[in-house]
Amino acid sequence: MSDPFLETAARWAVALRYGDLPPEVRRAAGAQRFSALGAACWTTSLPVADRVHRTVRAEFDTEGEATLLGGGTVSPRATAYGHAALGMALDFDDTVLGGHTGHAAVFVPLAYAEGTGTGWRRAIVAHVAANEVAARVASAAAVGPFRGQQTAYVHALCAAVGRAVVEGDDAETLADAMAIALAQPPWPLEAAFLGSDAKVLTAAEPTLAGLNAVRAAREGLAGNRDLVTAEAGFLDAFADYPLPEFLGDLPTREAGDRFGPVEGRWHTRAVTVKATPGCAYVSAPVEAALDARRELDDRFDGTVPVSHVTVEASLFTTQVDERASRYVRGPDSTLAALNFSVPYNVAVALLDGEHTPRQFQPRRRAQRDVWELADRVELEHDAEFTMAALRSEVPLGAMLRRVGPLVLPYSARTVGVGTTLKNLPTLLRFVRKRPLPTDLSRAEKRLGARVTVHLTDGRSVTAECPHPQGFAGRPLPETRAVARRKLRTALTDLAGEDAPVRPAVDALREPVGQVSLRELDALVGGRHPEAGEVPPR
Repeated sequence: MSDPFLETAARWAVALRYGDLPPEVRRAAGAQRFSALGAACWTTSLPVADRVHRTVRAEFDTEGEATLLGGGTVSPRATAYGHAALGMALDFDDTVLGGHTGHAAVFVPLAYAEGTGTGWRRAIVAHVAANEVAARVASAAAVGPFRGQQTAYVHALCAAVGRAVVEGDDAETLADAMAIALAQPPWPLEAAFLGSDAKVLTAAEPTLAGLNAVRAAREGLAGNRDLVTAEAGFLDAFADYPLPEFLGDLPTREAGDRFGPVEGRWHTRAVTVKATPGCAYVSAPVEAALDARRELDDRFDGTVPVSHVTVEASLFTTQVDERASRYVRGPDSTLAALNFSVPYNVAVALLDGEHTPRQFQPRRRAQRDVWELADRVELEHDAEFTMAALRSEVPLGAMLRRVGPLVLPYSARTVGVGTTLKNLPTLLRFVRKRPLPTDLSRAEKRLGARVTVHLTDGRSVTAECPHPQGFAGRPLPETRAVARRKLRTALTDLAGEDAPVRPAVDALREPVGQVSLRELDALVGGRHPEAGEVPPR
């Protein structure tokens, strides 16, 4: 009988070394790091950041040497919690195959490395180890009730691995810590996730559970190391159709070969970085809307009003917008609901000619023009975009290919019998099981959309985005550039055009020495989120 996954994963994680990471994996992890830091920095320009900082100050022992962006130096626990919340707030995050791991996989190693004076290389190893372990568990449970940011349990696993690897725990301690971290996995409720500010804490609270689990394991508390696949265990509870085969293939060298290639499946390599804030299923409509706006500027004089806007997209996009629409209430909408709303995001992108966190400032959200146009945005399903998404490995294609004929009842349960029957020809192409992917360097995430802007004089402009910038399957150098630009533009927005932003960002491309975020925090500058709002250009 093989060892339980958590024992195998713990031994692998504590043995992982910087030299074991292929250059492309290090670069993909770097893109994820830039993206996570950029998302957190951008959030400090919004009022929600002030509330996060106040929560951290009120709840945690803030004595420490870890940098909380916009909040000074506090304890590593407080930093990890605060950054997870800041990174989550705008849905401006990143993913690997298996989920939105970066909120804990990036920020926990950075917090504990900076707090203990540890070097960048160890923090990067902890980051990748956390990604690989948590993403495997999430992939094994992907065909279930939760996907995307609602797979909140990944942050408990990432936090346990990230802290234990940085602080040098042994495999026995880490195995127990991961088992404890998964003992009471969160079950997010949609009405809270989309209908309140609680979504901001979706990663922060599980991160604490993972950090606490490491301490509990160090003090001798034992977890059930067979928990992931045990009867009445994690997969039984969190997967409609468990896929335990995704737990394997942790990257290793052949026995006795210290310098040979590291063979295995790197989930980190299938990194996606968002170029614009909001749900990934909204990214393509936004990019297409921005292209349409540029076309309008080039071809028309702007005197003819827009009649209506048609958005054609995949079933992923139409379904997530349908869920969000229940919580969209004009200027009183929650930030979470707006991040998932196709009409709002397309309308504001068309009106402003940009789509950054500035479009989520309270002043912009309160203006009538965006809501008048949003009311004229019509969303339609396009089966070809759905097919392209399902042919992609990310976000769900790699897992659905292992389900076989059971994909049909899963679809009926997830999106309804009517929608399943309507899209039966599409789904029938996925009833044959396909091999498990082993090399994710070519994994794709094609979530495309088409936007047509109809003018009142009968003319129209159409723009299409089949594969958004920074998504898995785009060239890795491009994804890295998208991630660096996210951080650079956030810091420039906060610190000003004349601030030394570029050197600070460039220093993080191949960081050396001890981990420190002090320079970034100085550029964030402690600007009060309620003051100095930057109006859309």
